[in-house]
Amino acid sequence: DRGSPALDQLAFADFLAHGEFDRHLRRMRPIYRRRRDAVLAGLARHLPEFRPAGVAAGLHLVAWLPPHLDEDTVIRAGLGRGVNVNGVGPYRLAPGPAGLIFGYATLDPPAIDAGLALLAAGLREH
Repeated sequence: DRGSPALDQLAFADFLAHGEFDRHLRRMRPIYRRRRDAVLAGLARHLPEFRPAGVAAGLHLVAWLPPHLDEDTVIRAGLGRGVNVNGVGPYRLAPGPAGLIFGYATLDPPAIDAGLALLAAGLREH
């Protein structure tokens, strides 16, 4: 790389050395699990034609869109209702099905459900 910030690396090394990272992970895993479960439940309730994919890990969930929808339409529908979602298109190396990336790192389950309901309402308007 072009040089990593030494102070950040030293702070993280200290975080690791004192077991703080392990404690952080143990505390956050159930929180992130509830958030992921909220995305899955919200998709099933509000957007059942979207197909979730991937493993139950990380802070994002990918859902494939039905063939009649394209990413730009869904993104615009979300933005029209104040919901920001990202398509998978900019992250691809080869063509493939349309999909969305739902990030849930900072959202609580009620906000996730509300956002998915708004996205569904925006799509019904299109």
